[in-house]
Amino acid sequence: MNDLPDYEKAQLLLEKNEIFVSPAEAHGVISGLLACGLTIDDKEYLGLLSDVFNDGESFSNDLKQFFGTIYKQVVASFNDDEFQFDLFLPSDDETLIDQANGLVSWVAGFMLGFGLKQKDYGKLSSDVKEVITDFSEITRLDTTFEETEEDSQALHEVIEYVRVSALLCFAELGKEQSTQSTKKTLH
Repeated sequence: MNDLPDYEKAQLLLEKNEIFVSPAEAHGVISGLLACGLTIDDKEYLGLLSDVFNDGESFSNDLKQFFGTIYKQVVASFNDDEFQFDLFLPSDDETLIDQANGLVSWVAGFMLGFGLKQKDYGKLSSDVKEVITDFSEITRLDTTFEETEEDSQALHEVIEYVRVSALLCFAELGKEQSTQSTKKTLH
């Protein structure tokens, strides 16, 4: 279910438009917004991304399309019954250091997106609080990996933990919002 654009092309598009974040971070912010309960059909995300990435300036059409593609993909994968959600990271062909830096950027983006919309941490479950604590630790991860099978496996275990944790946050906070907005539509 990976309908995401090519990572390197995405990086070039962002740089061409003077948006100095990685595609991983952009995907993380969108994922964090949705995981903490941004209404699924809300167009507010473009304004939030513009505030965070572009000093509030409007995005070019190609960037709007790029962010729209990521948004739709995250919504679809978060709602997938088979849990097909994946992080948008540099490919396995890249070095472990590049992949680890991509992971740290993704997690930092997730934390940012989550924090933009989630204001009441006291109401979060202990599981979600633990995820936020763990994600905070991951943002400080030492990304100097050796190109060994052991380090590769360790990195992929952290990536899988982050992936499942994002799904947990969405299941607890995001689905609640999408269910509520569906109920509102029915009345």
